[in-house]
Amino acid sequence: WMTKTNEETVKVVFVVWYEAKKSICGSIGLIAFLVSALMTVNVFASGSAAVVGSFQHRGNAEKAQRQISAQMSLDADIVETEINARKWFRVIIPDSSPRILVASLHRRGFKDAWPLIDSGAPKLQASTASISSAVPIRRSNASDSQLFHDVGPGVSATPDTNAPTQLASIQRGAAMVPVKTKMGRTSGHEKLVETIEGIPIHQIMVSNFDHADIDIKLDGHVDETIWQQAPLFDNMIVSVPGTGEPGLYPTETRMIASEKGLYVSAVMHQPPETLVSRMSTRDDFIVRDTFGITIDATGEGLIAYWFIIALGDSVMDGKVLPERNYQRDWDGPWRGKTARLDDGWSTEIFLPWSMMSMQEVAGPRNIGFAVSRQVSHANERYQWPGHPYASSRFVSALNTFNVEGVQPVRQFSIIPFASSTTDEARDDDEARAGFDMSWKPSPMLELSMSALPDFGAVEADNVVLNLTAFETYFPEKRLFFLEGNEIFNNIPRSNPGTIMRIQTNDNFATTSRKVFTSTFMPTPISMMNTRRIGGTANQVTVPDGITANRGEKDLPTDLLGAAKLTGSFGDMRYGVLAAMEDDVEWMGTTDDLGQRVDIEDDGREFAVARFAYESIGASRRSVGYMGTYVSGPLYDAIVHGVDGHYTDSSGRLIVDTQLIASDVADVTGEGMMFDLKYSPGPRIQHKVEFEYFDEDVQINDLGFLRRNDYNTLQYALLYNRTKGIGSIKDIRGTVVVRQGYNISENQVVESGIYWRNSMVFPGRNTLKTSLGYLPSRYEDIDSRGNGAYKTDDRIWVDAHLATDAGKMLSYSVSLGGLQENLGDWTYNATAGLTFRPNDLVSADLDIRYKRRKGWLVYQGDRNFGAYDAIDWQPSLKLNWFMAPGHQLLFTLQWAGVKAREEGFYAIPVGDGELVPTERTRADHDFTVSIVTAQLRYRWEIAPLTDLYLVYNRGNTLPSQLDTDFSGLFEDALSDPIVNSFVAKLRYRFGN
Repeated sequence: WMTKTNEETVKVVFVVWYEAKKSICGSIGLIAFLVSALMTVNVFASGSAAVVGSFQHRGNAEKAQRQISAQMSLDADIVETEINARKWFRVIIPDSSPRILVASLHRRGFKDAWPLIDSGAPKLQASTASISSAVPIRRSNASDSQLFHDVGPGVSATPDTNAPTQLASIQRGAAMVPVKTKMGRTSGHEKLVETIEGIPIHQIMVSNFDHADIDIKLDGHVDETIWQQAPLFDNMIVSVPGTGEPGLYPTETRMIASEKGLYVSAVMHQPPETLVSRMSTRDDFIVRDTFGITIDATGEGLIAYWFIIALGDSVMDGKVLPERNYQRDWDGPWRGKTARLDDGWSTEIFLPWSMMSMQEVAGPRNIGFAVSRQVSHANERYQWPGHPYASSRFVSALNTFNVEGVQPVRQFSIIPFASSTTDEARDDDEARAGFDMSWKPSPMLELSMSALPDFGAVEADNVVLNLTAFETYFPEKRLFFLEGNEIFNNIPRSNPGTIMRIQTNDNFATTSRKVFTSTFMPTPISMMNTRRIGGTANQVTVPDGITANRGEKDLPTDLLGAAKLTGSFGDMRYGVLAAMEDDVEWMGTTDDLGQRVDIEDDGREFAVARFAYESIGASRRSVGYMGTYVSGPLYDAIVHGVDGHYTDSSGRLIVDTQLIASDVADVTGEGMMFDLKYSPGPRIQHKVEFEYFDEDVQINDLGFLRRNDYNTLQYALLYNRTKGIGSIKDIRGTVVVRQGYNISENQVVESGIYWRNSMVFPGRNTLKTSLGYLPSRYEDIDSRGNGAYKTDDRIWVDAHLATDAGKMLSYSVSLGGLQENLGDWTYNATAGLTFRPNDLVSADLDIRYKRRKGWLVYQGDRNFGAYDAIDWQPSLKLNWFMAPGHQLLFTLQWAGVKAREEGFYAIPVGDGELVPTERTRADHDFTVSIVTAQLRYRWEIAPLTDLYLVYNRGNTLPSQLDTDFSGLFEDALSDPIVNSFVAKLRYRFGN
């Protein structure tokens, strides 16, 4: 008998009271009924109930009522309600803790159960006329009236036992009360625009105000009066794992737009004892509760900015290009705060429009957006729209809203900095002062400059042991080269994260302790690798009779300055970059007397030009040109590239291609890449990649190419089963087949079939397994141009187990093996643990061990030694957040190797299998000891404003055969080639 409003319930009470007076038991009946009615009114008014399901036929509701009674011994009521002029029968269980009861119902098989929530939030106003004068009046929005009345289609009329599968709402006067359906809780201020792969895409109404009238204190508490005028939205769907179900815990999201920026708030309900709060450095993805929003300021699906704030105020941000080309290397000047609540947590965020690229438009501006929430303890990521990570579209399939009065403004910022470095290893003191500057007078033009930058003082690369002829790829970390670099990313394979996702199908969840492996992982291919600028010098002439001191060739080169010009006009985007290095100064000694001398040479100059034309319609097409130029004292290097891209209207077919031509020291070469990705559905994806680079193409003076003289074809099958099988969840993986030949000799130089799989077991434990078969091939690079030798067939196997990262102590272990090129086995094991005693302190310890046998290491000319070796690589990372914005970080990495030569071989004339040969010296044994350590204090005064105090220490020891591992470590620390203290302050001024 319960009706849809408390007012009607009171009417029913009086009717029954009148009838009860007529009976001889009227007094008793009245008392009993009033007690029952008041209890029922209180329960339903406070939202303290669990809804088992909604049905159009009462018989189906009665069936569900009997199932609840039989399976769970619970009493359920059947309540009639009306939604969009249709009568529904709800099966409801009154309970003071409905969320807990719903979780229990889900476990017992009642998957459509949801908590009936009335958050107690003030009612939304239907028009500005009813708004209190104490609250700012919001500006009109051209789409408001349409959105308010066009809620979207009603619930399904299918007479079955499933809950409604679309959107519904109950209207109380002017207020739209959230009602849970299979697609979430709606406010009535959104309309369904389309459905993509079963995921609804909405257009919503966002309140517009003059910025001067917005009085919001960013403290995380959503308690300002102005928030009451903003529509409330909760349409979150579980996207990781991609179940497509509504999020169990309500997420009340509101947005307020002004001409200067977007305010976003979220009130996230969940039991307070389940909250996970952990501090970290910027852009560090660890297990914890987070809220995020992605914004496409142009509404064209070309580029979006993502912003995430974690409970505890740690932030992450970056950019994402179509469709899921995520980049963490952009930092924006935005602000956000979080707060704990009695039933969850909340956040307030302000995003200035000025930090995002946008074009001028007439009338309202269309903005694309998505919101997300990480519920750490439940191992789920909510998202709206709820595209699963394996979906074919994201950036081009966002929700949208319109805002008035938002136009690009002239932007200007300058970040002066000063640093002082004391280098005891080189007996050198240096003081530097410079600045980074950004000026954007219009959407068509942005100029960035950096004068006398001091880039490498406060960041440290990971220690990598590499004794091969292949170069190690290191990511960019310098702010100037990261800002606005998306125009120069002319093919997806320039992004290491995209490559890893294709090879592993990893969804980068933080469920378990994360440890990544690079075994048989292709390296990026890029025409512009900005680590070359200011990197190690490669055009220095060392005079005869002089030897550069140990470590000098590995030092970065100082930059005098760099400038970058980016922008667009119409459908054309462009970017121009130029940089100039200072003269190179190395320290050396004479070979005869050992006297100290200086080795000097001219620095290099760099230039890059990029143009791209894009056609955006139902499908997307673009074509672009990129050219790079490097001028050095020994030679000049010029590279040209033309790229094309196509995405069909469904987003399922994506094609990328690039043609490359190089002219380095008057030697010309050519190359090309072709990628095709087809996604017939969210569970299966196909990717085909082809590469061709002739033996004369060279792009590494400014770009990155692991090798030339080869052509390779790769096919990758990506699969996932997010709901898993039984208690095993989120099963995903890849099967990759790769075959490559060198062009000069037509030899197979790369061949393999790789299977990688990941699955989550109960207790949030993740098991990753890898298996590879590598047929016989030719190794033609490690000999440094002295021929190619044939390898045996090989097997690779690896298993990695990681435990729940949400616990105070989590760990990971792995065991694996790989056959070396001559068939012997190398066994590897890793162990690591993370200790987080509280939100402010964390410690990570990892140890990698390899027992190598038959390990081939180049020994000059056509010779190789086969080694038995022990390889230890421990690392330690300690983090302490002493106060908000104050971080103390200590990192230590060491690689130690002791190798004993057990065989000596040579490549035969005409290539073929290695043959035993005479040793070139009596003893070819060797050791390796590489260590880096950094102690860093950082005070994040404001966005992009920091004070650093950094101590760096590092070394690479020459071979020491008579020293054990402890001695190798101690010696590397005691006589470093890097021993410096740096103090650096940068402060951002601007609009």
